[in-house]
Amino acid sequence: MEYRKEKIYLWIPVFLTVLLMAFFTYNFCRLRLEWNSFFQIAVKNEADRVKSLVESTVDAGGDPIESLSSYLENSKLLKGIKVEFEGREIVVPGSDFRNDLEKTQINSPPFKLYLFFDTSYQKEINRDILFQFLAGLVINILLLLGIVFSLRLYFYQKLFFDREKHEKERLQSVSIAISSVLHEVKNALSRLNMLAYKVSKESSSKYAGLIQKEVKKLGIFIEEASQINKPIVLNRKTVSLKKLLFDVVSEFSDVAQAKRVKMNVSIGDDIDVFIDRDKFLIVLRNLIKNAIEAVIEKEKNRVVEIAAERSGDLVRIYIKDSGGYLPDELFKPFKTTKEGGFGLGLYNSKRIVKAHGGELKAYVKGGWTVMLIEIPLV
Repeated sequence: MEYRKEKIYLWIPVFLTVLLMAFFTYNFCRLRLEWNSFFQIAVKNEADRVKSLVESTVDAGGDPIESLSSYLENSKLLKGIKVEFEGREIVVPGSDFRNDLEKTQINSPPFKLYLFFDTSYQKEINRDILFQFLAGLVINILLLLGIVFSLRLYFYQKLFFDREKHEKERLQSVSIAISSVLHEVKNALSRLNMLAYKVSKESSSKYAGLIQKEVKKLGIFIEEASQINKPIVLNRKTVSLKKLLFDVVSEFSDVAQAKRVKMNVSIGDDIDVFIDRDKFLIVLRNLIKNAIEAVIEKEKNRVVEIAAERSGDLVRIYIKDSGGYLPDELFKPFKTTKEGGFGLGLYNSKRIVKAHGGELKAYVKGGWTVMLIEIPLV
């Protein structure tokens, strides 16, 4: 409700500008009408003077044509006079009919007079009024557009900040809930690790060691998830990229075979990379797991391709799947399209790659969904 009230208040300048434009237009129209009315009054007064001149000249027994010629020489408005007398038309000497003139007829028996008035000054003033009106109208329109653009920008930024605020509040509440869950999970993992240790001491089974190893990995993941808003600390070492990729692909070979997903690995010469192996494994596992899940729903052409290449000082790792689809808000935390997912996999992967000074990009090309990892060699 407050937002709507604020929106109404902010539109007041637009309303006032439109009102000013209407008032401005009204004033110019009124000015033009008043000027034309003034011109017609001037024409009428001039016609009345000519009529009086003719009548006074006739009463005095003089020549009205001569008087009209003398009057015509001194008039700025009157440019020509024609006199009709006993069926004859007499042009008063000094008349000039070359311009666009306004014709007015007056009767002064026994004469009928046709007066021709210069309208060039009237038209010049009208043009000037029109020019001033158009200039003012353009300024008002630009002002109105500026206000509308400013309001649009304001509301866009306000909406963006409101969404960002709500997103932060949502993430904060989710983080609190997840932190409490992770705390209990960490406690349970500690107990499970102790039990696995006891089993390994009392039994020679290889599975006890595997359980300890997996519990340790899960513990590391839980620890990282609990520190999702903290900077990532890397423990870098020189690693063979070829071996790293084949190791992680082998982890998914059974799953891929069971789901009838074909995995193609294309790696040329071996490349040594300076990375945190454990954290980079998290990235690769997340991306390959997502790629396999993306093609499972397809009836055929279930393909995942992994490739790597060196480009200058960069190493590019491509993980492609034939799904050909990317969801919205891909790298945002707690945003997921998977049932039961938390939306942390890609978010955490991007953070890890960025901590290595690289970039994690996603795009669709030629029917393939491509996840591209770019990291510097050193």
